[in-house]
Amino acid sequence: MQRANSRRHNILYTTSFSYMMGGGQWSLYYLVKHLNKELFRPVVLCPAEGDFAERVRSAGAEAICFEVGRIRNMNLCMVRQIASIIRDRQISLVHTDSTTETLYAGIAARLTRVPLVWHIRASERERLLDRLLSRIATRLVLAANMLEPMFEWLQGSGKLSVIHNGIPIEEFDAFPATPSLREEFGIDTDTALIGCIGRIEKWKGQEYLIHAMRNVERAKLILVGGVGDKDYARKIQKLCKESGMESRAIFTGYREDIYRIVKCLDIAVFPTLREAFSRVILEAMAAGKPVVATDVGGNPEAVQDGITGYLVPPRDPSALSTRINELVNNKEKREHMGLAGRKRVEQCFTIERCARSVELLYEDLLNR
Repeated sequence: MQRANSRRHNILYTTSFSYMMGGGQWSLYYLVKHLNKELFRPVVLCPAEGDFAERVRSAGAEAICFEVGRIRNMNLCMVRQIASIIRDRQISLVHTDSTTETLYAGIAARLTRVPLVWHIRASERERLLDRLLSRIATRLVLAANMLEPMFEWLQGSGKLSVIHNGIPIEEFDAFPATPSLREEFGIDTDTALIGCIGRIEKWKGQEYLIHAMRNVERAKLILVGGVGDKDYARKIQKLCKESGMESRAIFTGYREDIYRIVKCLDIAVFPTLREAFSRVILEAMAAGKPVVATDVGGNPEAVQDGITGYLVPPRDPSALSTRINELVNNKEKREHMGLAGRKRVEQCFTIERCARSVELLYEDLLNR
């Protein structure tokens, strides 16, 4: 890669979370970790000390921690602080994700005359705020092609770039696949293990999977993830009792060993009602597991229907159960789809490919 100029460029990143809460934090961490440090020096602005700051420091970044206020309580002092960081650290480019940091850091970037990259990893949008922030940003990076129509006023402007998330294949492969998960929950080897990984909240659609599992035999469901919505969690636990699924559905709560868990599954299912671009789908494919996912958001950009898994309509337990049963009853098909999924990740969704694409975007902006 050709340098924008002879010096190494300092890049300021921002995040809303001090802990590894979800896919967005993992994506940012892996980007920072795999950034070419000979060309770019990452500086990460965190809202507080926590395991996220610890991880990015271990990945070779400087972490600066202070709280960013809410947008509705516009804090001009915050803008001045970020502008001061940009000047003091000689920041060449600012890379943000959530709307709060993009507003504050965006104004600071404008004041200091450095380019701003706004990385959009979520499918829910706020039209008026999006219009404002898209004017502040130099370039918008979208996590999936499906996000482009949500910024129709920017079509043809050259401000939109699509860069899919990437998986650290070597790190992923280093985690051993062991039978300990089945042992932990008393699941015999003749029972198919169906896994759904994600926080327990309504838009994740776990209720439709529980309904579907009533029509799937010789299988148990493991739901891996912390509670994002307490009312919804109570609702689906009640649903398990009322539908006779209580003994066949296992709620693990939050787990840090996702790589190990996904390798123990037979089938990975994602019944989400909306999605930008799911990291955990890529992780399941990297583990060689067939995926059944709803045909929403960026899921079709990851899952090739009938090749690496199946796509089904959202809110459709019947379609879910049909596809899950096909895979439960056909081990050869599971293995064939799993191998195809692994190959697709290796070809299209590695962290190295993602990081290089981001670096090329930086080079383009800095050369201007």
